[in-house]
Amino acid sequence: MNKLLKGKIAFITGASGDIGLAITKEFIKNGAKVIISYRKKNPEMKKFCKLNPSKIIQTLKFDLENLEQMKKQVKKILDKKINIDILVNSAGIASGSIFEMTSLAQMKKMFEVNFFSQIVLTQLIVKLMKKSPNASICNIGSISGIVPYRGNLSYGSSKAALMFATKILSKELLVYKIRVNSIAPSVVTSKMADRMDKKVREKMINNSSIKRECKPEEVAKFVSKISSDKSIKINGRIFKIDGDTK
Repeated sequence: MNKLLKGKIAFITGASGDIGLAITKEFIKNGAKVIISYRKKNPEMKKFCKLNPSKIIQTLKFDLENLEQMKKQVKKILDKKINIDILVNSAGIASGSIFEMTSLAQMKKMFEVNFFSQIVLTQLIVKLMKKSPNASICNIGSISGIVPYRGNLSYGSSKAALMFATKILSKELLVYKIRVNSIAPSVVTSKMADRMDKKVREKMINNSSIKRECKPEEVAKFVSKISSDKSIKINGRIFKIDGDTK
């Protein structure tokens, strides 16, 4: 069977999260080798890494809120001049509160992790993607950055910024044959979703196309598809993902 990502090298952030780990597994399943980053290892990630040592080129530990730590860790692969074909910006944080209860500190933290640090990381990794004949960047956005759900000022705005940046980068990086797309999942079954307000969660599910949560594996399959050579003509797109990923 011809694997979708055979011969590709991918850098995946947030690999200890439910979505990030699912993407990592799907990429390796489809023939890619990966470099993964994480803030804190969990048992499932540790187990997976032990079972796939030949497929994981390097693991980097850093917190996106700490730019200097991130740059120091990324320098490890910059120094090795590894040619990277795919970047998936999957790391992120979420919290919610109504406008009048949202502090400036909360908003700054949300943007630092979900937007500013992602842009800086992308600037660094792009240096290693320019030699790829068909490079691809996928930014994990959110339906919250499109649909104005109550209580999502900080999170939704940070994701909206990342998805808007996707469109800009898709034009500026095209000269290097680097495609840039983003996905906007609705509720994805995850530990992050478990911290959501129940009413908002139910409303988002009811507004989805198939009236259920999306599984991390479904998101991972779609990211794999748009990152592959089969999607070579897809650039600058924001895809809503709400369970119906076929």
